[in-house]
Amino acid sequence: MQQGARSLGAAALTYVKKEAARVLAEREGYSAGVMKTVEFAPDKIVERKEGMLSFPWSARRGAVNAVKSAHGGALSTLADAFTRVHLGAVTTSAKLTSVSFEISFLSAIAENTECTCLTRLVSLDVGNLAFMDFSFEDEMSGQVFARGTHVLCWCG
Repeated sequence: MQQGARSLGAAALTYVKKEAARVLAEREGYSAGVMKTVEFAPDKIVERKEGMLSFPWSARRGAVNAVKSAHGGALSTLADAFTRVHLGAVTTSAKLTSVSFEISFLSAIAENTECTCLTRLVSLDVGNLAFMDFSFEDEMSGQVFARGTHVLCWCG
């Protein structure tokens, strides 16, 4: 089993950006719609410390609820999409299937807030299971709005 985060390298980061652009360009599917609504741009993805990827986005009108904060469903969709894109660069697998998804909402993300989803590969099991952590944060203040774990099965 491989554990802990590891640097992706320039080639893998390029793959992440291309895969994110591919998902964003899809004509159908909820993920692409939410990514467009929050003005996500693949070219802004950067690698942070120890293999952690940063996916910046903005809480825009189409992704907020009645109290003008980011909708939980939008956050779950973004976390699902971003962890899949990250894992796809590590496994280069054509098929990723969710086994488990957990998210804890810690505080509201107000409309028009600039936010970042940070993703990290925790472990890649020999049995084709990958454990990904993610968090939604304000990188300026360090505030964490939500965090969770996504377990995926990958077929190479």
